[in-house]
Amino acid sequence: MRLLYIEDDAMLRESVSTGLQHEGYTVDAVGDGSRGLLALKTHDYDLLLLDLGLPRMDGNSVLATLRQRGDTIPVLILTARDAVADRVRGLNAGADDYL
Repeated sequence: MRLLYIEDDAMLRESVSTGLQHEGYTVDAVGDGSRGLLALKTHDYDLLLLDLGLPRMDGNSVLATLRQRGDTIPVLILTARDAVADRVRGLNAGADDYL
């Protein structure tokens, strides 16, 4: 299973990616939303792990762009934003789950 992880915090991005690789996943990881969208156009992924607070293009904009172009990749939002309004916004925008 090939995953794309979009996370701006380098230490978090590296540790989560390493953990997932140890579990047998292939992980591509990028640090901003624009690079994430480019990776999604270039490669086929089975799952997108998406942070919301990203530079250049935030996670909600990445998700909206994906869904507007008809991309049905499963999206799991991984973020520190835990307000109910943030969760509702992410799920209504097309995320499959929110953690």
